[in-house]
Amino acid sequence: MKKILIFLGPPGSGKGTQAKKISAKYNYGHISTGDLLRKLQASNDIEEDEAKALEEMKGGRLVPDWLIYRLAFKEAENYLNSGRGIVLDGAIRNVPQAGMFQEYFIGKNLAKEVLALEIALTDEESFNRLTKRRVCEECGEIIPWLPQFYNIKNCPKCGGELVNRADDSEAVIRKRIVEQGNETLDPIRNYYQDLGLLKIVDGMKSIEEVEKEISEQIE
Repeated sequence: MKKILIFLGPPGSGKGTQAKKISAKYNYGHISTGDLLRKLQASNDIEEDEAKALEEMKGGRLVPDWLIYRLAFKEAENYLNSGRGIVLDGAIRNVPQAGMFQEYFIGKNLAKEVLALEIALTDEESFNRLTKRRVCEECGEIIPWLPQFYNIKNCPKCGGELVNRADDSEAVIRKRIVEQGNETLDPIRNYYQDLGLLKIVDGMKSIEEVEKEISEQIE
């Protein structure tokens, strides 16, 4: 089993959910750039250039690549030095980023330990899942738009009422799909395919079926 698992997929594909499940199942470190940025925002120990980048991000600008590398590489170092593998979740958004991460792994003599896993989903299904998913008002649990959850009205975790997320408007979702959907994923997919490092799983299946297929691919 490879030490470096890179999860790819359009919004709504469930890559975050699967990354958490797989990292817990195999005791791998879960590296989510979103989580790392939120942790940095809440930290009192922050560099001047990091504070400036976060302020620009609040103004709508993209997070600079150098900050993603700094946070992700430091986190990866901690896990790898302790002998654990890592799952990268949402870290790679373009080909230059993919190349920089690959260079990092080459420098660590881990080039042969990399596997990219794409959870494939159409943009149409991505749009449906994101506009129709719900969140629990009590505990914040996100309920994906999947057949097993279509008819439930209360959170399966705490029983709270389920509502649509305020930031899941159609306009916002369409913008996300343009920025992070299959057209954007194509060159990244091709990059890993050319290196012989890509495996694709069917994201249209249930959460349990997708997890099973991922486990089969990585084992």
